[in-house]
Amino acid sequence: CGPLKAALDLWKDITFEYTSTDTPDFVEVATESP
Repeated sequence: CGPLKAALDLWKDITFEYTSTDTPDFVEVATESP
C-alpha cells in the first residue's frame, strides 16, 4: 500500500487543520481502503 501510505502521510498534516470537517470523511475512506 505505497500510495495509501503516501496519502496518509500527506493528509495527516492536512486533517490537523481541518479536523472538524475532513477527518470523519477521511477516516471512513481510510478504513474501507485496506
